[in-house]
Amino acid sequence: MGLSIFASTIPRHNMFFKKSLSTKNSDPAQNNREGTAMKSFIFILSFILSACLFPSIGTAEDAASSSSAYIAPIANESARAELVSFLQEARNYTLSNGRDEAIKAFSDPKGKFVRGDMYVFAYDFNGTLLAHPYLHNLIGRNNLDLLDPNGVPIIKNLVTVARRGAGFACNVYPNPTQANETALKLLYVLKVDDRMWIGAGIYLPGPIPLFSFEDQRNLRAFVNEAREYALQNGKDKALQVFNNPKGEFVRGDLYIFAYDFRGNALCLPFQPDFVGTNRLNATDANGITFTRDNQELAGTGSGQTYYLYPSPRENMSAELKLSYTTKVDDDWWLAAGMYSNSSSDRNMSSSAMKPTNRDELKTFVEEAHSHALVTSRENAVRDFMDLNGIWVRGDVYIFAHDFNGITLSLPYLPTEVGSDRSDIRNDQGVYINREMSAIALNGSGYYEYEWKNPISNESENKVSYIAKVDNTWWLGAGIYEA
Repeated sequence: MGLSIFASTIPRHNMFFKKSLSTKNSDPAQNNREGTAMKSFIFILSFILSACLFPSIGTAEDAASSSSAYIAPIANESARAELVSFLQEARNYTLSNGRDEAIKAFSDPKGKFVRGDMYVFAYDFNGTLLAHPYLHNLIGRNNLDLLDPNGVPIIKNLVTVARRGAGFACNVYPNPTQANETALKLLYVLKVDDRMWIGAGIYLPGPIPLFSFEDQRNLRAFVNEAREYALQNGKDKALQVFNNPKGEFVRGDLYIFAYDFRGNALCLPFQPDFVGTNRLNATDANGITFTRDNQELAGTGSGQTYYLYPSPRENMSAELKLSYTTKVDDDWWLAAGMYSNSSSDRNMSSSAMKPTNRDELKTFVEEAHSHALVTSRENAVRDFMDLNGIWVRGDVYIFAHDFNGITLSLPYLPTEVGSDRSDIRNDQGVYINREMSAIALNGSGYYEYEWKNPISNESENKVSYIAKVDNTWWLGAGIYEA
């Protein structure tokens, strides 16, 4: 599907192994001390070059992007109309020919419901994939935990929209007609009956919107701080503070907005004229009902979603925004968002982009796991090996092996790809890759050990998160912990 699927959710066995190890890894991130001196030299040289050269590349890209005008990812009206018409045609086909015949037609990559990069997929309301022209191996699997590269749930959010009957939504998703290159996608979903909904999408112009772990961490902390302030000081005082455009809850591009659960605006510091009005059905330039989407997320407790919204920093011109929303109490909710054009450092090697704690590490691996499921092993491994891609973030990157021990992805040691690294041990003789593979066989989990950090050249505590992709291979990533 553009969306498509995540098939079975990653089993969360949370297996936790601890080994007091010294150095020598299976963790595809390190060089094999038992390897040749040349391999060690190649690894260290690659790492130093990535740290030193990639930032300058990122700086050049940043400079180039800053010199060009931001283009909001907006679909033209005719493209949106074609998308809506396409799904209505698919719905009518289902009602006329029956569910089974429709599922067969929607799953045909050469059929009438695949037109360029626009194609129909189908789900039930539990999040199980029923039909998809490109992901036959995932049909029948539940995909509610599918995440895009920013950690935003895809299927879960789309099911919510589909339950209303119809609507638009955005996610970041591979384009199967463009070598599975990742891009922002505008989707339209339509309820067929009480058992089935369908969707299709079009890819939007502009760069891939990536929000750093640091930015997302700060966003959640900001929203949670505002919620605590409201609970401690009361709704009236909190709204007075939140509505002050020069107050303590306006920090750079971040500001608090708030609504009651009827869709009435309570707080909009840069749009005071809207306060007191009902905006439940307000839409952005792509037809996304942003207030309703945020409100429904708040109703579940919290959540994230994309939409276009005026940026105070850019004279209220529309930019793509990723918001984080939380419920205050049964009467109202609040949120804040960050704009893609001003999200911090886009350089993948920067500290801002890297996961720095276990929760973020798990999210990073689950994002990669989702990417592997909705593309293919070949395409995913290609992307994981790209030193300039989104899956290599300095010393945190995705590594992958098959269950025979063969290395599939090790971006800083490309010469090791294709080799059997199951016998690699640390200084204490522990077979690291074998133990991580054992975790993957059971689904997913953390693996804690000691490993030499190539930056400090000291043995440090390290934790990796491992996830099984299918019965043939697994992937993971790791971080050093103080």
